[in-house]
Amino acid sequence: MNKKDKKKHSYNKDDYFLFSTSLIFEENIDKLWLYLKDLSAETKNIEFLDNFKLIKGENTWTIGNIFSLYWVGVSNIEIICVSTSVSRMKKKIKWKFICDIGISYYKTMILYRISTDNKTLVKLNFYRCEENRLIDFNPQLQYYLNLQFDILLFQSKYLQGMKEKKKVFQSCIINNNYLKVWNFITDLKKLSNLFPEILKNIEYNGPYNEIGTFVKFYNCHSQKTIFLKIAEFSSPTKKNAYKCKYETIGTEILNFPLNIEIQIIIITSKKTYISCFYNFDYKSDDKVINIFELNLKNIINKISQHIKENDEEFQEN
Repeated sequence: MNKKDKKKHSYNKDDYFLFSTSLIFEENIDKLWLYLKDLSAETKNIEFLDNFKLIKGENTWTIGNIFSLYWVGVSNIEIICVSTSVSRMKKKIKWKFICDIGISYYKTMILYRISTDNKTLVKLNFYRCEENRLIDFNPQLQYYLNLQFDILLFQSKYLQGMKEKKKVFQSCIINNNYLKVWNFITDLKKLSNLFPEILKNIEYNGPYNEIGTFVKFYNCHSQKTIFLKIAEFSSPTKKNAYKCKYETIGTEILNFPLNIEIQIIIITSKKTYISCFYNFDYKSDDKVINIFELNLKNIINKISQHIKENDEEFQEN
């Protein structure tokens, strides 16, 4: 990491300002925001933080929600989400930390989009609370400054290490008409007939090939009803590649892909390259992802075999 990518600041003359630290992350601001605003992830990945508990609300980023964690060997900390502000170029969240050793402070996290290279500047500002205005923080400011910078650095390295672990991919080549293959693999009702052990009770609230349509089905492996939204769908054009993208709806679905992408590339009018991506949340269980990977391989193979066995149905008229 270049020196220009990181920066440390000492405290200024503001009576309530303590210190700030910052680091440039390699991730896009929107994806990074999903990770960093969830302090349960920080507790999970930082070894001296433990025992995360939700007290009020279901997450750490909704105003008014309260949760707690234990700073090992130091203090139990109750945390309140105070404010949030989100725009395309800047995202900001503020928490109040109340330690059971009589100290409280504010932590503000600001994400800035670096549009030139799709990176994100993350800045942390720390302020004393009014009730601590007489406490002298100066002797240990440098220690806490270094500590918070190290946390940012660890988070950055962790995300870099996770990038390739949460995506599943399979592909094959089909010697049939691309349009008929496309219409088949993007209609989940037709596909479900091949995989009754995986998909059941598929319902659309609109056309299967229209952006904005919602899909509801029962996933036999997770034993849950899943809701998807069609976020992208390429209409038949002169382009040589079509893509269909589904986004999973709901906050309680963890060990299921966040989104699913199906794509075909036209090699010739009678030869088609099919690919499928599953993208998972960073917290998804690796064992579950491995199961999805095996299932996807089976799905692609079975689709290929079905088209071969029904060759006439998928040939150009």
